[in-house]
Amino acid sequence: MVTYIEHPLIRPNSAEARIYQQILAADVLKNGNTMIVAPTALGKTIIAILVAADRLQKFKGSKILVLAPSKPLTIQHEENFKHFLNVPCTSITGAVKTDEREKRWRESQVICATPQTVESDLLNERYSLDDVSLVVFDECHHAVGSYSYVYLASRYVKECQSHLILGLTASPGHDKNKIKEVCENLFIQDITIKTEEDPDVKPYFNPINIDWIKVEMGPRLEKIRDLVNKALNVRLKGLKDLGVINTVSVNKRDILKARSRVQRKIGQSVNPPKECFQAISILSAVINLQHALGLLESQG
Repeated sequence: MVTYIEHPLIRPNSAEARIYQQILAADVLKNGNTMIVAPTALGKTIIAILVAADRLQKFKGSKILVLAPSKPLTIQHEENFKHFLNVPCTSITGAVKTDEREKRWRESQVICATPQTVESDLLNERYSLDDVSLVVFDECHHAVGSYSYVYLASRYVKECQSHLILGLTASPGHDKNKIKEVCENLFIQDITIKTEEDPDVKPYFNPINIDWIKVEMGPRLEKIRDLVNKALNVRLKGLKDLGVINTVSVNKRDILKARSRVQRKIGQSVNPPKECFQAISILSAVINLQHALGLLESQG
């Protein structure tokens, strides 16, 4: 028999009571800033909702900020929080006009948003984070370099005395230095890892058999790939000529690091050389081309 979570701020018969999710939520509330590493199927969003409900009840009139790296994911979070919580929920993205964003922020208790939009609004003093009792960083492994997550976490901790940070990710990566950087940037104090094989999780899942089928890339896609690679190599050579990178054999992480270095140089100079802005433009194009290549090779 299915049992449901009972909470004043959670809609009746909406959230199935899974013990491992309730324990994880309780641990976040007890231990402070936490990163939860778990596959999508384990319901990390439900854990965030449980934590959010507790914080809203404890800090009357406070707000919850849920950050996600893309507009579709932001809208998905808004729908989930509206489904489970009986408090005003909204979304804020760059597609929403500034006046409307301010209005939504004022009138809602749960705000799902893209980080770049919130960063821009904060820099323009449209609202503040001092009454935010919880910030959820979805896909928190993005919190490196100059990504908006880094600025927002730092500003949140400074502005809000009763702050709480919850980072969610299914893929923190295998680079220990990067994981350490994410933890430092988000002020993480505790890391919890959950898998479908854990004894308290296993009862809720049926085993899944996956058959991998490799598909050869057709002539048309191969031609597109060659053109993308050609455009990519031209720009990588340009970055090498500018001294931004030492070799054209780079991955996405190398390019993101290079962009951070150039942005830092621009930020530290009163009159940055024009080559810096040229490099930023080329780096943005390289990031887009690398992304396009990844989509082409993995999804066709």
